[in-house]
Amino acid sequence: MSNGVRIWNDDVLREIIEKGNAEKLNEIASKLGKIYAQAKLSTSQIRTVLNEINSMQKFDKNRLQLLRPKLAYVAGRHQKTTPIIKNDFQPLLDRAIQMVNEENFQNFKHFIEAIVAYHRFHGGKE
Repeated sequence: MSNGVRIWNDDVLREIIEKGNAEKLNEIASKLGKIYAQAKLSTSQIRTVLNEINSMQKFDKNRLQLLRPKLAYVAGRHQKTTPIIKNDFQPLLDRAIQMVNEENFQNFKHFIEAIVAYHRFHGGKE
């Protein structure tokens, strides 16, 4: 979310998650990484989600749904970054999780990994 304008929508997420468009993944993940770094979202706040995804050996719908309360917990613990989590990161995950299935789980995983990587690249700190 840059100046109140969301850079992703359902069509963009479908391109990345359902179709596996790596070019679009890089474009959006880089923009999100930069926005999240500028908003002072910490690497560990994003990594909480990535670690849970990485711990899944395969697609698990229930565990994916449980990412939502984990993110709510993170938002509650870190009041100064709560707006970017509530207004962008959590809605992004909510929509993406609804699109994830067994066939495209890896695309979702790559997308979250890329956001973490670009966040760090753009100066995101622990």
